[in-house]
Formats: sequence, C-alpha cells, structure tokens
Amino acid sequence: MAALLPTTQVGAQQASASFDPVVIDSVDVEGNIRQADLTIMAMGGLNRGSAYTILDIQRGFKAMWATGQFKDIRVRVEGDVGSGTVTLVWEIDEQDLLQDVVVTGLTSVDSNDITDTTRVNAGFPYSPAAVGNVMALIRSALSEKGIPFANIVERIERVPDRGKEIILYLDIEEGTQVTVADVTFSGNSVFTDAELRGAMSVQPEGFWWWKSGLYDREKYDEDLVTGLPSFYANGGYLDFAVVGDSLIIDPATGKTRLEIAVDEGEQYRLREFTIAGNNEFSTQELQRVFRPEQSGLFGAPDSDEAELPVFDSGRFQEATQEAGLLYQNEGYLYSNVVPFVRQNEAVDGEALTVDAGWAIEEGPQAYINRVNIVGNEYTYSRVIRDKIFILPGDVYSQERIIQSFQSISSLGYFEPMEPPDIIPDQAGDVDVTFTVTERPTGAINFGTSVGGYSGGLSGFIGYDQPNLFGQGKSGSVRWDFGQYQNNQVLSYADPGIFESLVSGRVNLFNSRDQFQTFRSGRRRRLGFDVRLGFLIPGARFTRLFAGYGLSKTTLTQQSGTDFSLFGMPAATQSTVSAGITRTTLNHPLFPTVGSRQSANVDFTGGPLGGDGKFVKYTVDGSWWLPIGVAGGSDTPGTGTTFAIGMTMRMGALQGNSRSFPFDGFWMGGVQFGQQLRGYSETTVTPLGYFDEDARAIMDISRIGHAFYSMTTEVAMRLGAQASASLFMDAGNVWENAADIDPSQLYRGAGIGVQLVTPFGPIGLDIAYGFDKPDPGWQLHFRLGPGM
Repeated sequence: MAALLPTTQVGAQQASASFDPVVIDSVDVEGNIRQADLTIMAMGGLNRGSAYTILDIQRGFKAMWATGQFKDIRVRVEGDVGSGTVTLVWEIDEQDLLQDVVVTGLTSVDSNDITDTTRVNAGFPYSPAAVGNVMALIRSALSEKGIPFANIVERIERVPDRGKEIILYLDIEEGTQVTVADVTFSGNSVFTDAELRGAMSVQPEGFWWWKSGLYDREKYDEDLVTGLPSFYANGGYLDFAVVGDSLIIDPATGKTRLEIAVDEGEQYRLREFTIAGNNEFSTQELQRVFRPEQSGLFGAPDSDEAELPVFDSGRFQEATQEAGLLYQNEGYLYSNVVPFVRQNEAVDGEALTVDAGWAIEEGPQAYINRVNIVGNEYTYSRVIRDKIFILPGDVYSQERIIQSFQSISSLGYFEPMEPPDIIPDQAGDVDVTFTVTERPTGAINFGTSVGGYSGGLSGFIGYDQPNLFGQGKSGSVRWDFGQYQNNQVLSYADPGIFESLVSGRVNLFNSRDQFQTFRSGRRRRLGFDVRLGFLIPGARFTRLFAGYGLSKTTLTQQSGTDFSLFGMPAATQSTVSAGITRTTLNHPLFPTVGSRQSANVDFTGGPLGGDGKFVKYTVDGSWWLPIGVAGGSDTPGTGTTFAIGMTMRMGALQGNSRSFPFDGFWMGGVQFGQQLRGYSETTVTPLGYFDEDARAIMDISRIGHAFYSMTTEVAMRLGAQASASLFMDAGNVWENAADIDPSQLYRGAGIGVQLVTPFGPIGLDIAYGFDKPDPGWQLHFRLGPGM
C-alpha cells in the first residue's frame, strides 16, 4: 500500500508552514531500477527551482500512482521549511514490467480479443487488478459458449538478469461444454413449465440451430434474479421468489438438467391509483397513459370486469416512463415522476391488493440555449440545421431532439451517430450538441455482363454524388448500354434553391430501350423534366410538389406481326404534375422506424399541347416499426435492428394514352413496372397470368390502366450497409380503376438480401409464386434501392 509521508527536519512549531509555498531546491529519486530519474520526476510534475505547497505534492503523488508503474510510493522532504528551500525525495518501489503474456489451454476463445483491450500486454506494468479483469473476461467469454466451469491459474516467472521484468502465464483448463437438455420447475401452479421456460434467456437445446442450449452462467443468474421475478410480477405475483435451484450434469455427455424451485405467492390486484404534484398536466391527461379500469395496462384482458384489475408491475414501470416522457417533451427536463406501490393489509376472503401511484416533482421548464453542430468537415452546417427541429429559445423537447437525431442520420452523409450531448447551464437551460463524422458519399457505379438475352456485352457506368459540394445537393450521370438499352441520364437536385425552403430537381434523358418481354420493338425517349418542392408551414415533414416534363417518344416495330404496342407513330408528351409527400423514415434505404406517404397526379396533353390526353394517379404509403435490437453498443445504429414494415401502392390512368402505352401499369419481377416477386416480368396482366413467351395475348394487353400492390416484411438491418428480410408480396393489374378488387391478388413470398456497394445498392431475392398455373420459385436480381 502506497503511503504519502511528507516529513521535515524542523520542529512541530513550524508545521503550519507546510501549507505555505516552498522552493524545491532539488528533486531526488530512490529505489528505481528500470526507469530513469528524469522520467519519474516528469511523472510527478514537480520541478527544481519552483515553489509548491503540500497540496501540489499530493497532486504529484496521485499523478504518479495513476500511471500504474509503481507498487509503492513515498515522498520525503529534506531541509528547513522555514528557510524556504528544501529537497524533495521520491522513494519508490517499481511495479514489474510484463515482458510477455502467455495464455495456455485456451482453445474456444481467442485470447488476443481479450488481452488487446486491456493493459495486460507486453510492455505494460503488471497490475493485479488488470489481470483479475482479464481472468473475469475469459470466464465470461467461455460461459457464453457454454463452458462455465473453467479453471484459471496465474503464474509469474522472472526474467533472468532483467531485474524488474516478468513473464505472466495464465494456465487455463476450460472443462466440458455444458448443454442444457431440460429445465424443470417445482412449486408452480399458475404458470406451466413451458411458460416459465419461455420467460428465461437460458433455453434447452432444440431442433433449430438457434436453440443450441448452451449454458451461460451469467444469463442463468439473471434469469433467477430478474427474468422469472419480472414475469410473475407482470401477472400480479409480487411476492414470487426462487427458493432453490440445482444443476445436474451428466459427466459423460455434458448434458445438463436445471431444476428450479419457486414460491409463487399470492396475486395482487390494484385497489387505487393516485397522482399527486401534477400542475402542467391534468389528472385526466395522465390517466390516458394509465387506465387500470380498461385492464389494458394492468392485468389480463380476460379479467372479470367486476373484480379489481390485476396489478401488472412491468406495465406500471412502462407507464411511469411514458409519463416522464410527457414532461420531458414539454420542457420539464428536471421533472421526476416517482412511482410508489404500497401493499395493503390482507382481508379474509378477499384478494390481496396494492395502492399505486405517482408523486410528481415537476420543477421549472428548461429552454434550448444553443444548438451546436460538431464534426462536419465537408457538409455545410445549414444542411444539417435544416434537419433539426429545435431552435434556441424553444422549450426543451425530448421527442423533437430524437426526431432531429433521426433526421440527421437519414441524410446518409455520416457514420452512425452518437446521441446528442445535452449540457445544462447555470440558468437551468441546455445546450444541445450534435456530433457527426463525415463519410465518403460519392460513388462510381459500373458493371458489365456477357451473354444472356443480348448475346453480347451490356452494362452501365455512372457517377452519383448525394452531397454535392457539401451543400446537400445531389448530382448523377449514368449510361446504360447493350443490345436492349442505350440510355443516358443527367440529374441534378437542390434541397434548398438559393438557400430557400424550395427544393428542385431537373432530369435530362435520352433513352433507347427494348424490353425483354416486349421484344417486338424498341422505344426511344428524349426530353427533360423539372420538379419543385414546397414546405408546408407548420408541417415540417410534409412537402408539396409541382413539375413539368416535355419529351418525345418514338416506338419502332422491329419484328413479329403484333403491332398493338410498337405500331403507334412518334408522339410528344407534355405533362404537368402535382403531388404531396410526408416522410418520417429514419433511413432512406433501410428504414426501421417512421412512415412515408405520397400522392401524385400527372396531367398530360389537352391544353398543355402535345399528343394524348390523360390523367395518371398514383398513391403509396409505407410504415415501419422496430421490434428488437441485437448486439452493438449504446450508439444507435451499431447493432442489428429487426423491424416490421408494410408498403401499399395503387395507381389509375384515365383518358387517351394510346400514344404512350408504357405510361400504363404492368406487373411482375423487380426491374421494370410494378414489382411482384415470385413472378417474371409482365406475366401478371389484366387478363390473368401469362408466361413471358405466351402468344395467346397481345403485347398491349399485358399493360393495364389500374393496379394495386402491397408488401409486408420482417427485416434485419445490419447497420447501414446490409439488410435481409422475409417478405410477402401481393398485387394485380386491371383494365380500369372500377375493376380494382383487393381480394383478387397474385401472391408471392420469400427471402431477400440487399447490400450497399461502391457500385450502388444491389439485391437478390428468391420468392415463391403461389398463384401461377405452375407454382414455384423465382430468382430476382435488383439494381438500385428496390423495395
């Protein structure tokens, strides 16, 4: 144990002088072997010729001790303090230096993964606490792999002729991997063994690969201390206790049976709920969060209405957090919603009851003092501020800070962000700081293929920059080439024209394509379109859009006798469009929370000039909800997020569009038209299902004037670069909008993966088409964002 013993050679009458500054005439070091005198003096930070007090010496001692380089430190002051000059002597006993760390017997875990994150490595001083931490980490890592009874022995060998240098050995006997074959319970009558097993993290081994049955001691202890008591408390059994447990291992196989004895206790019902101290919110408003009479938050839904509701302890805690969030969103940053639960005296013949409630300390409202942005070395601050929903002087709102965080993340310009720093000032207001880390955003996209339908070379090359000049503008250029296509597209978009609230996009295109299904001809389009977006006052997430497009379409018949699709003369298309979009999605490609709804209407021809005269309506909506997170750190977006989503789309076209047949709707596949996985391109038609090569249907008859489709999926988001999902699609096309019938849909289901690569997003789906004449699997390859 280190000691701090400042001493002097003067009498006790001069002790008070030790708090007065004295000049250190010299500094000496005693006892050092492997470190130079000057190195140790620098650690203490006390220099000769300068004046210090006893407090400065104590700080120097603490700084030296914090380095971990010493077993013991003593400091001695020599000389006459009264004279104003003294000699400071550091008496030290250096800690041994690790020349090497050798781990033996460890095969199930990589020792470097553990020692590299600690100070137990060659070149570091020996630390008993650090070694103990490494041993605990090894035991924990082995326990996660079902090896809970490892034996670890520490050995130290001194290096000959190297005084203070040692080799540390950690000799490990891992022991047998333990697999849980069964978990049994005794003393339970309210819940079955199967229900109790479902409430535990440690599960018996099963048929599926994720049910390995590995015995993890830490998780098992958590099950006994937290998991099972919480499960019972949610059903009103507040006195539940685990009274014993046994682990019985078969030494031959390593199979284990866990036997858990429980005392369920009696069920409690809620007699009275009270709220005190609330001024900002009325009791009625707070009761919207807590409604015991409806048995929605407390008790089972099948409880007898004449009885008091069962007290659900877990839901009571959730309701407490929701009430606290209400206050946070109204600026009461320092509010405190204190829950209480009092057990009432038992009455013979009646159920046990509790009184519960909240004692609320509202405190003063907090306001936003400053909103800071840190780390944006390339992106302009105004681009980020446009995504922030709080301003200096606003009442503090936890909800709007979270929305701002999600909105900045959704830009896609930055690495996964840390939650913003919220620092109160002396007045009780807060400074909010969003810290971002830039990541490369521009991408050169290219790809080629040989063979397939074309019988030759085809591919694409382009460049896409979603954060042009760091101003949030986007620009892209792309060339698709091959026998079936030769397209050039140039796009530019500005989210704030001249730093206003008006956004804009312009596209120039020259496309010559031939569809794989419609092989009898080729289409060429040359033109442009412009679109402006306007923010609606008071609706931050909603924008109105207006646009105009002008293009010339040429359809050329190349083969066959079916002139229904490509037999039309060249035509000019003049279109005015209008739409509205609302989006709160937290990521443009892999959302896990939020929604997006849009409605658009396109007017072509008539008073606008050009050919044709028709109106095209499209609406779509998607909704996402997170359902769980696995792994990762506390930083949002670093783990694997599971989410459930639903998307619905609908469209209709009315009027004369014969000159522009491809403005209609066709369905099947993933690359063109309306997507429906499990089916080939254009095989779902207004007349039913027809194979791609079917001659019983004309090309024009594959295209309808109305469609409806929907998708439900469970997605696993692997950060911001990859996603996998289980999905089900359904959809159909009809000749007229009046024919739309959501009960007559073609269905497909399967699994898909999507990756963000330097060449853009790519995806692969395999889906089963249920309603084809010959049901079966279909493989789809996607380029671009997809569904």
